[in-house]
Amino acid sequence: MTNKFLYIGTAVVLVGLLTLLSDPFMLWMPAAAQMAVLLGAAVLVAVWAGFVMYERADDEREAVHTMHAGRVAYLTGIAVLTLALVFQGFSDSIDPWISAALGAMVVSKLVARLHSERYR
Repeated sequence: MTNKFLYIGTAVVLVGLLTLLSDPFMLWMPAAAQMAVLLGAAVLVAVWAGFVMYERADDEREAVHTMHAGRVAYLTGIAVLTLALVFQGFSDSIDPWISAALGAMVVSKLVARLHSERYR
C-alpha cells in the first residue's frame, strides 16, 4: 500500500511541477532563478519517476498488469506527441523536440521488440 502512495504522490508532484513550469494560464512571472530551480526539481522528479522508482511484479498476473500499463503509457505518449505535431503543423512552427521524441519512442520500441524476438 505504501508503494501506491509513493507512485501516486510522485505523479502528482511531477504533474504539479510541470504545470508550474509551463504556466499555461500566465498566472505568474517567475524570475530566472525561480525557473531554474523549478526546472531542476521537475527534472529530478522525472528522473526519479522514470529511472529510479522500479516496479516489481511478483507473479504472472502482476507482470501482465505492468506490461499493460507500459503499453497504455506508450500509446498515450504517441497520441499526445502526434496531436502536438498536428497542432504545431497547422501553426507553421513545428518544434523539433516533438518530432525527435516521437521518433525516439517509435524506434526504441522497434529495437526492443526486435531484441526480444531474437532472444526469445
